[in-house]
Amino acid sequence: MAQVEYWYSDDSFIHCESALRRAIGQYASRNRWIYIGLTQQRPEDRFNQHQRKWAEGHKWDRMIVIYRARTFSLMQTVEDRLIKYAQMQIDFGHYACTLINDKDSQRPKAALAPNGFWVYCLVQQ
Repeated sequence: MAQVEYWYSDDSFIHCESALRRAIGQYASRNRWIYIGLTQQRPEDRFNQHQRKWAEGHKWDRMIVIYRARTFSLMQTVEDRLIKYAQMQIDFGHYACTLINDKDSQRPKAALAPNGFWVYCLVQQ
């Protein structure tokens, strides 16, 4: 059963970056596919959008909300740094999963944030 889990920090990124990297490492080591994303929607709504994009058997198992940013630019910075970290660890052979993020992601251009600035990780075993 697919679900959204809230395991997040809203501390300054400087203080929680190492914990977020460890979390990404845990998700990468225990799953075949991961995706790191951001949203200004309710995370449950964004997860449902992801689920509608994929065929049965290829849907995400979970969305784990990992960070709530205070600003739009911080949300984008956190996502970028975690994607780069995950890709580097995969390239070095530390994790056998596949990172689904691409360089042409469709990220928002403006801060709307009626529901906050969220960074999340999607996983599939």
